[in-house]
Amino acid sequence: MPWRLHTSNSVLLSIATLTLVIMISDVDARGADPYSQIDPYWLLLHEPAVVEELQLTDKQFDAYQELLGELDLLFFPVRNKARDDAVAGLEKVVDQARRRLPAILQPSQLRRLNEILMWRLGTSALTQDDVAAKLQLDDSQRKRVQEIIEKIQVDVTAIEKEVSEGKPRAPLERKYTDLKTKEQKQIIRVLKTEQVDRWKKMLGTTFDVTQLGNTRFKAPPLVDTGEWMNSRPLALEELRGKVVVLHFYASGCINCIHNYPHYRDWHDRFQNNDLVMIGIHTPETEAERNLKGVRQKAEDEKLTFPILLDIQSENWNAWGNSMWPCVYLIDKQGYLRKFWPGELNWQGNNGEEYMRKQIELLLDEPTS
Repeated sequence: MPWRLHTSNSVLLSIATLTLVIMISDVDARGADPYSQIDPYWLLLHEPAVVEELQLTDKQFDAYQELLGELDLLFFPVRNKARDDAVAGLEKVVDQARRRLPAILQPSQLRRLNEILMWRLGTSALTQDDVAAKLQLDDSQRKRVQEIIEKIQVDVTAIEKEVSEGKPRAPLERKYTDLKTKEQKQIIRVLKTEQVDRWKKMLGTTFDVTQLGNTRFKAPPLVDTGEWMNSRPLALEELRGKVVVLHFYASGCINCIHNYPHYRDWHDRFQNNDLVMIGIHTPETEAERNLKGVRQKAEDEKLTFPILLDIQSENWNAWGNSMWPCVYLIDKQGYLRKFWPGELNWQGNNGEEYMRKQIELLLDEPTS
């Protein structure tokens, strides 16, 4: 039994660390996660730390990046579909990835990818049918595991609320870690020794989960509608080597208007540091389809950076955008790195500061 307790504690603490990192990151950038309901497997494929862990050869890396780039272009447009259509669309994309990756990765690499997925899922993995089957959990065990997770989640939600309200983080982090550790110890008691052993084997060697949360998605190309302000037509491909701040807005949207000072500040602050601001005006109302009016409002607000007029929502749909305003940060290699949906400083959020710091980090990265 001492061996069993030692093994389970090792599993518990590592998974608790992962969940803590994800929870605090989400609260820091409240509303800034465009992938909160997305299949974790799909997200892991876009994590640089995971790609590094797989130890790809140069040939594998090129094929891997080509596959993800192709699938990313299918992924973005499904994001703003009706829920059922979005879920079905994403399932098709993920299914393609699962079917085609074995032609690129070795069996040992595929196995390691699944192990990392287990680390990412934490205890919630035990509620999945395939994992429960591999562990040979009976119905009563599965029910008990679900009850434990749901009960702890009530307290977790309360902590997340306190963090979002700006209460001191350190004691809340400790409380959260204690809760998750308690959850996992309770789950361990539900499992038999051989089931704990199987779970440990499914996890494989320890993965440093604190490296997660840095996904890189191939940014969709801009659809040139033929209507630009303050610039000739631009393409993201020609902006390689520069950081691109791309934001969707509508001229009559009050939340968009509240973001204007931040856009002007970023444009003025960073325009000599390889940063390009691009606005995409997608109308929400009929009045916002009046191009003369849109141009006049941009001039009145001193929005001097390039603006693409997206009257038929072609870019909106290509990006799967679903909210005014939305801000995307694209790195020097053309990958989407961060995303903030909604007004940056809505109800006390610190979106402007958060995104400004992310811009600075991207500008500091090497060009290639």
